[in-house]
Amino acid sequence: FVTIRHDSSRFVTMVRGVRFRLIYLYLLQEAVAILEGMSLNYYNSLPAKKVLIWGADESEGLEMAKFVHSRCALLLLVGKDAQAAEAAATEISSSPPNAGTCPPGVDPVVQWDAGDIRNSSYVLSLTARYESVLGGHPEIAWNFAT
Repeated sequence: FVTIRHDSSRFVTMVRGVRFRLIYLYLLQEAVAILEGMSLNYYNSLPAKKVLIWGADESEGLEMAKFVHSRCALLLLVGKDAQAAEAAATEISSSPPNAGTCPPGVDPVVQWDAGDIRNSSYVLSLTARYESVLGGHPEIAWNFAT
């Protein structure tokens, strides 16, 4: 026999005469849908990961960049067009990551660059910037460039 009654700001449960207090936590944010094909372990590993996204100035790349930024990833966005890449970085960094996702001492990073990924000298110069921009080589790289 279980009785649940509302007692001012708490719920009290009676099970065979023994009182248990149930604590309810309310999330201050809406639920985030995990992307199709992404495991929960992978999703939980995103905070503070160094992520390189090619084609971040295009729709799919921009959406992925917003998603990983919401998980407090360190982002380097690469686009073909400098104005579009800068606008994407500004849009992404204007909204903070989900509350409680950033590990202590980690601030989200959103940097951008523009160039043609088919140009080997550009790619080489970009790899030289990994240390200064991300603090090391990317741990995840996604290519959405067309």
